[in-house]
Amino acid sequence: MNGLLLILLVYITVWRPRPCQCIQERDIQRDVEDLPSVSYQVQYGIRSQRDLMANVPIDQVPMIGVNIFDAFLKNGRNNDSRALLSFMELMQHGVQSFTVDLEPRNSQWMLKKSNISFTRFLNVFQTYVNGSDNNLSANMLVLLLKISPGNESNSTGTGKNGSNLTRILDQSFGRQRIYTPDDLDYDREYGRTFSTFGANSVGWPILGSFLYDKKRRVILMEVTNHLVYQNTPYIFNGSSILHLDEGNATLGIPTTVDQIQNLSSISWKFLEASFTTTDIKQYVDIGYNPVITNEYSVGDFGDIYQLLNLTILWSWKPDQPKTIQSSDSAREHQLIAYNCAALHYTSANFSASWDVENCYAIHKGLCKHRFNDYIWVISKGHDNYFGFDSHSESKCPEDYYFSLPKTPLEQLAITQYLRNTSSEDALFWIDMNSVSVNDCWVTGGPDATCPYQRSVSKRNFVAMLTPVTVCSFVILCVVFYLNVLHVPIHNNRKSWRRIITEVSKWEVDGVPS
Repeated sequence: MNGLLLILLVYITVWRPRPCQCIQERDIQRDVEDLPSVSYQVQYGIRSQRDLMANVPIDQVPMIGVNIFDAFLKNGRNNDSRALLSFMELMQHGVQSFTVDLEPRNSQWMLKKSNISFTRFLNVFQTYVNGSDNNLSANMLVLLLKISPGNESNSTGTGKNGSNLTRILDQSFGRQRIYTPDDLDYDREYGRTFSTFGANSVGWPILGSFLYDKKRRVILMEVTNHLVYQNTPYIFNGSSILHLDEGNATLGIPTTVDQIQNLSSISWKFLEASFTTTDIKQYVDIGYNPVITNEYSVGDFGDIYQLLNLTILWSWKPDQPKTIQSSDSAREHQLIAYNCAALHYTSANFSASWDVENCYAIHKGLCKHRFNDYIWVISKGHDNYFGFDSHSESKCPEDYYFSLPKTPLEQLAITQYLRNTSSEDALFWIDMNSVSVNDCWVTGGPDATCPYQRSVSKRNFVAMLTPVTVCSFVILCVVFYLNVLHVPIHNNRKSWRRIITEVSKWEVDGVPS
């Protein structure tokens, strides 16, 4: 019996399936069915985009936005609860910025033309932030506040010039997740801010530091200049830090490297407009953050998905990154591993997007200049993905290195280079792969590890398992021996009892005299 129990114990500790070492995403309750469920492909794509932009200043991080009033509340076609549920669903689908119209009414701040208080809105906002506050799902969120001054009777109790907005934010959301003007001043004073050209005393922190070091999630900007900012220390004066176009874009389409660089020096480029599926992607490609003002009712809210599907992933194709499993028979005849990314250039419309490609396919690679993110060339020769490993002979020209575009403007620089060199449709290797762990897309070559899951090679796994297996076998042999061959003391139990009885007769009770 002891042997059977030990065998069971060894099986449980050694052979049982190992759980994933990554942090599991919290399930966020889905109460609406207007938009399709967020697929794993979209989740992997959003996560890979965020991770590759870890060193990008936050003012250059691309994001899609929605105007809450125009999309849900205008003309009163949606009830308040439905609008809040749609707001939650948009955040779950990757929308990162929202325009919020506020007006003072009944001694409190209310969302324009609705019965939704700003406090109630922030409670829904906080629910999403708390539910996504882990290294798999954390992202930056921006609220663009439009303040209606209101009349004196309506504004009584809301605080002069918005002074009680700070109290509302403290009570409903909390200071710890908000990046404030004081935080920015501190970072600039101590040299922790950057622009696209490097360290900059008037720049912004990089995304990785913002999310993981400072543990911030939210930036609030007021774009109507109705607040006294000494009374609202959590809110940025939007007119001094962002470029907001409404209706029509005022920034031209850059056609040279210098023009792209100049465009990248403009912080927080937003365009509020009614978009179509044909134009919204074009604005993303030239560095704008579209804020959708299209009007939707309960019956047609799902139409917004067409716009999101084209823009949430500025890098990958809408149906990528796919998980492609090759059959055993195919592996026997050729080397196959669909764990590498390639930039697919289409010459017909001078566009580019990323595809999952077989790592052993032969392509050229994209090389970035060491001192300028907007100067790119094609590698000298063709090779499989592993041929572009940093340990291999460099296939990039001097002062260039194998890389990938980290923003839409960098990708625009690539497409213009390919256009000027009359490149045909082609695939080019970029520094993105999931070689370590399937569906965990990382940069840094094939040796890069997945930060969310521990990868164990077969050789290392055998090395780890062998000592445990040998020890378990020895223990089993000992247990088997003890069960089969009895110890002599058990065979002579009666003799031992007689000896003990005789010895006990010589023991003296009490204290000797």
